[in-house]
Amino acid sequence: LDRIDFDTHISWHEDQKLLKVFFDVDLQTKNYTRDIAYATMECCSYRYNPYDKAKFEVNAHNWIDMSDEDYGVSLLNDCKYGHEVNEHTMILTLLKAPIKPDPQSDRGDHYFTYSLYPHAGTWKRADTLTRGLEINNPLVAAVPTGSANCSDTGSFISINCDNITLEAVKKCEEEDAYIVRMVEKTGRTTNAQVKLFANITYAAECDLIERNDEPIEFSGDTISFTAKPFEIKNYKVKFDI
Repeated sequence: LDRIDFDTHISWHEDQKLLKVFFDVDLQTKNYTRDIAYATMECCSYRYNPYDKAKFEVNAHNWIDMSDEDYGVSLLNDCKYGHEVNEHTMILTLLKAPIKPDPQSDRGDHYFTYSLYPHAGTWKRADTLTRGLEINNPLVAAVPTGSANCSDTGSFISINCDNITLEAVKKCEEEDAYIVRMVEKTGRTTNAQVKLFANITYAAECDLIERNDEPIEFSGDTISFTAKPFEIKNYKVKFDI
């Protein structure tokens, strides 16, 4: 892999301690990017004022990234969400030991992975979004059982572009249908297609509480759509099964 993984085991039995890891990188950028729910966000790399100093740690989901036009470094993780950047230092909070409200919180054995991903160009060109998803959803091999014939390839659902992520596939709450939720995460308008596991008999775009259906066109097992920057697309679908 073109990244450096830190597979970590810690037996944590501290009181009022905070454990962080620091990486000094050879980059001087005014802003860094962090991955958040349904979007990405740019933040200042420098603490110019009291507001920036007070906001020294921010939340991020799968990664943060510092990049200029030629080179960058992404800090990926599989379960840690407190991050900092201070000038050219990238910081990840690994564990803490508070005494309130639960004096035993976080005590015990911890297994997790964080990773450095150096890359050419910006995080968008380097597919940092995909690298973050890979470390959080590693490929798992499954051995087929029984007498079923298995093809060499197969997919329950697939999207034809990397900047749109699949966020949920779930049973509809109030009717016999399924919800497929996706989001554009790089800030660009994109024409996309989502291919499902069976032929579709009904498809509609709906809101996040699965109402106000607006029927859309589909072809066989495929829905084509246009996603605006950071737009959440929520589809209600029924199948010929």
